[in-house]
Amino acid sequence: MSAISARTLVIHRIADSITPIAFGQAVAAAIPGARLVTPPGAINAWWWGDVKAITDAVNAFLDEDADTRRVLPATEVAAEQGTLRTVLWTDLVGHTEMMYRLGDERGREVLREHEAITREVLKQHAGTEVKTMGDGFMASFGSVTKAVECAVALQRAFDARNSGGVDRGVGVEQLPPLRPNSRRHPAQLQPLRASESGQLPVEPLNVRVGLNAGEPIEEDGDLFGATVILASRIAARAEGGEILVADTVRGLCSGKGFLFADRGEFTAKGFEDPVRVYEVSWRS
Repeated sequence: MSAISARTLVIHRIADSITPIAFGQAVAAAIPGARLVTPPGAINAWWWGDVKAITDAVNAFLDEDADTRRVLPATEVAAEQGTLRTVLWTDLVGHTEMMYRLGDERGREVLREHEAITREVLKQHAGTEVKTMGDGFMASFGSVTKAVECAVALQRAFDARNSGGVDRGVGVEQLPPLRPNSRRHPAQLQPLRASESGQLPVEPLNVRVGLNAGEPIEEDGDLFGATVILASRIAARAEGGEILVADTVRGLCSGKGFLFADRGEFTAKGFEDPVRVYEVSWRS
C-alpha cells in the first residue's frame, strides 16, 4: 500500500462490530497522505445504517479536488452549499468566579475584551457567529480547516493578551498571520507588570474550545441538533487554553499540518456511543 500515490480516503465506522477501528487506522497509516474518516455507528456494511454520513464524507473529499469536484445544476447550488458545517464552541473558564471577584463593572470590561478578541478572530477566519452566551460563543464554518485554524488563532490571541499584548495597545488585527503549528509567538511581546504601567494587572482570560463537524439543523439563524450538542460537550471537557475536536474533525483535517494528541474516549451526556476526542497543539 505504500506504493499508492493517489489521494486516498479511508472510511471506517468508529464502532464497527465486525472489523475493529484499528484495522482502518492501520490501512490509512500505510498509504502515504491517506485521510481516515470515522463516522459514528457499528454497522459494518456501508449501505446500511447511516449511509448519508458515508456519502457526505466521500463527496466532501472529492469536492476538494478540481478534477473530481461535483458540478451541480444552478437550482441545487444554494441547497448544497453549507450542508456540512463545523461548529465551534468557546467557554470562558472561571467566568462566574471572576465576576464575583471583580464586580460587575470591572468584570464587564474584561468580558468586552473577550468578546472583541473572539469576534475579530472569527472575522479573520470566515467564521459565522451564531450566538453568544456571555461567557462563550457558538460559531459555524463551511471549512473544517478554517475552523481549526480559527481555534488555534483564538488561543494564540488570548495567550498574547494575557501576556500583555492587547493591554499594551496591540489589537488582534495587528498580530502577525497565524498558521497551523507556527513556531512564532503571535505577539512576540513580554508581559507588562502592573507597577510599570500604573494600571490594574491583566486579568487572565482562559478559554476552552471544542469543535465538531456534521449537518446541524438551521432555523432562524440558529443551529440545533446532535452536531451542535456534541460540540458543546467536547468544549466542556477541555481545560482552559485547550482545543479539543471530535474524531470527525481530525479525520477531515488529515494532511493539513495540524498536530493532534489522542485524549481518549468519553460518553457525552445524551449520547449512547462513546466519542473519541483529540487535542490540537497550538503552542510553539
